[in-house]
Amino acid sequence: MVLAERTAEGGVRNGKRSRGPSPNGHAGAGIVSTSGTAGGATDSSSDDENSRKNGNTSKTTKTKSEYEEKIRVGRDYQAVCPELIAPAERKPEQLNDRALLVWSPTKEIPDNKLEEYITVAKEKYGYNGEQALGMLFWHKHDLERAVLDLANFTPFPDEWSAEDRVLFEQAFQFHGKSFHRIRQMVR
Repeated sequence: MVLAERTAEGGVRNGKRSRGPSPNGHAGAGIVSTSGTAGGATDSSSDDENSRKNGNTSKTTKTKSEYEEKIRVGRDYQAVCPELIAPAERKPEQLNDRALLVWSPTKEIPDNKLEEYITVAKEKYGYNGEQALGMLFWHKHDLERAVLDLANFTPFPDEWSAEDRVLFEQAFQFHGKSFHRIRQMVR
């Protein structure tokens, strides 16, 4: 960062380079000095200019951080954006679905019937609660068809044993979201 000071005549004089952090939070970015040109125009201060004034004419190689902080302008650095599709021309049926609804509750099924269905699906056919509700939703909340169809599909087995679940819950309470530490405890 370069500090500039105002002269008694109201002009701006180049100051000395500050070694502290930039007030806008960018380390080393925006190293700009103000010159006494009309209109307060700015031109960038460079170490090459300072080295020439001191008699050092050798070129210095730029470090990686100096290269990364350079503002890039020109055709090579422009993003290529696709043409805008007007809302009237968009076709929702052509969009990829990013989610699949597997359960939506309904008031048509009493809670006790729903609990009974889930119990049968779990105990007799090995479904978990989510899989059982998904089957019921697939059959549009028709309990009879869903119960008949439970035997036709093999549910995806749950890979976690009861012991694994307990270990995970204990590790999660102890370590929070540090999953690499949780993995060490569960193994």
